[in-house]
Amino acid sequence: MWRVATIPVALVLLVVGAILAPTPIPVGVPMMALAIFLLLGSSKFALRSVRRLRRRWKGLDQALTHLETRTAGTIARTFKRSRPHRPG
Repeated sequence: MWRVATIPVALVLLVVGAILAPTPIPVGVPMMALAIFLLLGSSKFALRSVRRLRRRWKGLDQALTHLETRTAGTIARTFKRSRPHRPG
């Protein structure tokens, strides 16, 4: 039931964060990180999409890997779930 409310809130946060990101005080960047975290926790489509984006864009993969190491608990586990599957 909480997914019904979480996904629209996360999408609004993502859009507002993208608009506020280029401002002198980058309030939008943490907003976008929170939105991605909420989407990854509530949507399998978002999880697959972020995996695909991380595989394609190494900069995004590095940024999210950095977030994984700087956070703990549920947040780190959620971002680790979005790691792309690499052969190896």
